[in-house]
Amino acid sequence: MKSIKILLNQSNNFKQLSLLSIFNELKSISKEYLLIRQNELETKAFWPFKEHYNYYRGKYPNLNSGIIQSHLRYQDSMLKSYITWCKKRHKLVSFPKDPIISIPLRNDMFHFEYSKTSKKFNAWLKFQKVYYPLNLCQYHIDALQTFDDISDSSIILDNKQRLCLRLVFKTKQISIAKLDTSKTIGIDLGIVKPIVCSDGKMFGNGKYIVHKKLMFSKQRAKHQKQKQQIIDKQSRWTADVNHKLSHQLVDYCQAQGIGVLGLEALRGSHLSNKKFRRYSWAFKDLLTKIIYKAELAGLKVISVDPKYTSQTCNICGQKDKTNRISQSRFHCCYCNQTANADINAAKNINSLLAVDRLNVNPTIE
Repeated sequence: MKSIKILLNQSNNFKQLSLLSIFNELKSISKEYLLIRQNELETKAFWPFKEHYNYYRGKYPNLNSGIIQSHLRYQDSMLKSYITWCKKRHKLVSFPKDPIISIPLRNDMFHFEYSKTSKKFNAWLKFQKVYYPLNLCQYHIDALQTFDDISDSSIILDNKQRLCLRLVFKTKQISIAKLDTSKTIGIDLGIVKPIVCSDGKMFGNGKYIVHKKLMFSKQRAKHQKQKQQIIDKQSRWTADVNHKLSHQLVDYCQAQGIGVLGLEALRGSHLSNKKFRRYSWAFKDLLTKIIYKAELAGLKVISVDPKYTSQTCNICGQKDKTNRISQSRFHCCYCNQTANADINAAKNINSLLAVDRLNVNPTIE
């Protein structure tokens, strides 16, 4: 799955105002719906979804029924995720006052196509029997080269309050049957370096990440009124860093002619356990970006169990928790090998690829 953001700034004022009116109606629905759901949770008297849907369909007759249904489904999904997040952090559940609003576009509600006649526009968006002209840049054109099928998309407002089409689409799978799978590489998610390869190559800087996270934390404490804006800015920065790291790794694998990529099968507490990681990071997001970029490039992705890879010597194969002297140093008490702990773990992951070779292109939960 891939998504791109296209500005809807080529439309006339009437078309722009019609979309903004839908945003305002959805915002009103969200504020009222959140209060209703909060009351239901407190009284444990839940209405069926169909009753909520019929209520808002009657209250907003000019609003498309598919938009109302998809919007309420999205709000329910958001609330479940938010409640789970609060429970994990042992916080009281208080629903956001200004939830993120977008116009959901189910596949049967819109149509995207290239423009064959117009010289001013590259493509069109057909939504509610109205055509919205789209001007694609070179990045959009390159991204759509692997276009296969459209998934559920949406119309959003960016940080500058501009209307944008968030187009989500499936990409064509590159055949991996012709790849040379003899060259493999193991990847360990490190602390000093976010990505550590079994051949010694490293990507990223952990100290820089810690510094930036501390900077954002100080900004939130100092500017309470702009707290949500700072949180959104940090989220965009985190996604950008993970995009760059995953892109660098995949480019390096292609340059070295590597056909098989071994990743840690990290799930749940392994991704954020403070006992093993000095700082929290979006490791799941990083793994997800590595997987889909590698698959687009035609690499095989194998997920292996990382258990004891940091305690096992990659030379003699002996496992002992005393082998890990410190975060960065590994010294085998059997063969006296001394190495970087993350590189040693990456080499162990690489050696496990031959065992778990059948586990190809997994979905990390």
